[in-house]
This record gives sequence, structure tokens and C-alpha cells, in this order.
Amino acid sequence: MRQSLENTGSRANEAFDRAVFPQGHPNRPATTEEMIAAVKTATLEDLKKFHKAHYGPAHLTLVVVGDIDVKALQAEVGKGFSGWTGGNDVLHAAVPATSAAAPHEESIPIAGKSSVSVVLGEASGLKYHDPDALALRVGTAILGSGFTSRLMSTVRDKEGLTYGVGAGMGSDAANDGYWKVSASFAPALLDKGIASTKRELLKWSRDGVTPAELAARKTDLIGSYQVGLATTGGLVHALQQAVLRGYPVSWLDDYPRAIDALTLDQVNGAIKKHIDPSK
Repeated sequence: MRQSLENTGSRANEAFDRAVFPQGHPNRPATTEEMIAAVKTATLEDLKKFHKAHYGPAHLTLVVVGDIDVKALQAEVGKGFSGWTGGNDVLHAAVPATSAAAPHEESIPIAGKSSVSVVLGEASGLKYHDPDALALRVGTAILGSGFTSRLMSTVRDKEGLTYGVGAGMGSDAANDGYWKVSASFAPALLDKGIASTKRELLKWSRDGVTPAELAARKTDLIGSYQVGLATTGGLVHALQQAVLRGYPVSWLDDYPRAIDALTLDQVNGAIKKHIDPSK
């Protein structure tokens, strides 16, 4: 934790989460200093009480993938977990969606660093399975996911202002999450880098994405998703994420179809509706 206090990315993301999520929201973290103090005072009895209160089969999901004997597995699970009770579904407690806050800027000085980490964003107000979330996720991928994204191709490749810049959504499996752009710049290029990033963000939010961009990104997302299901580890992860996000197991087959069915109007409409660069 002390090491993270010297990490520009960790400090920027902590400050961002605390700025966009209100007090009491599950996604609003304690400060690193508060965590260090808590670790120092934690007792074994504290941990035992917490485990007893929150862990148990009430919300336990076990995912197994591979060449297995299902009946033997079920018997062993029944034997190993027999008599275990308790636990709660704290992940899916009702939390009001977060509204985008007023614009806010925070600078955190850390001496001697060769790069500056920058985060621009807002609370999305969306859970993963909300109606507009998938359309906004695809539109955001066009803006800032991978080397073919607008941000990387412009701010990095064309203008040479950064080694890395991207946009994404997250922390939205059980509660409304974030939407953000993350980048790192050399101190001497900071102002130019932020200006370039904001220019691309404004253009994207104002004009949306093109039919060609949407078609290409659909192909990429569907292809990479299907490749990810080719390993036992990838399939375990996909099943666990589907359940965590409140989908049935059939979502593994439905997801590529949902991506492919998205229209240009849906994607651009979600961008217009949920992203406000002025905030």
C-alpha cells in the first residue's frame, strides 16, 4: 500500500473513484492512508466476524470446466461443503444510480516521476446489463480500446504524445459503474496530450461513430470473445462473469448475437444520452 502511494496510476484512479462516486457507494474506495491505518488495527477476531457474516453458500457460485465426472464432482462438493450455512448477497444490494457530478479537477504532485497519469471521466449511471450499457460499451471501445481505437491512432500514433491512452467502462457488474479515459504523458507533453485527448473525446461525443467503425469493432469484439471461450480458463471466467452480472448461462451464446444486433443509432444514441464531456 505504501508503494502504491508512489504510483501515479494508482493515485489517479483512487482520486477519480472518490471524486465520481458519493460517500457510501460500493465503488467509492477508502483512501490508501485509511487502508494502511485499518490494516494496522485489524485483529484476527475482526476477520473471523466478517467472514462469518458475509461468506457462505447463500451466494456461492462454483464454476468447473474440463473433462470431469459431474456426478463425482457433485458428490465431493456435497461432502466438502456439508453443513456450511450463511453468507449474504451483498453484491446485489439496492444502490441508487449515481448522477454525473459537476466538473472537478484534482492534481496530485509526486516528485521525481518521468510521466504523469491522467484520468478523465464520470460515473456512468449504468449497470452492465442495463439497456444502453452494451451499446455504450461498444461505442467506447471504438474511441479507446486497442491500437485501432481513435485515441491510440491519433494521440499516440499520429501525434506521438503518449505511449498509452484508452477509454473504458467498469465496476458495473452489481452497481452502476464508471466511464473514463486514462492516459500517461511526459510532463513536457502534458498540456498538449490532454488537449488532444479532449479534442477526440468531444468529437466522438458530438458526432458519434461511423458505420465502418461499428462494423469493424463488432467483428473484433465477437471474434476475440469466441477465441476466449476456447480454453477452460476462458470459459470459467465467462461463466462466472455472466452469473455475477445477473445473466443466465445462455448469455454466453446470446452475447455475440447482442453485439451483432446493435445499430448505429443505438450506439450513437447511448453516447449522446450518457456521456457529457462538460462534466
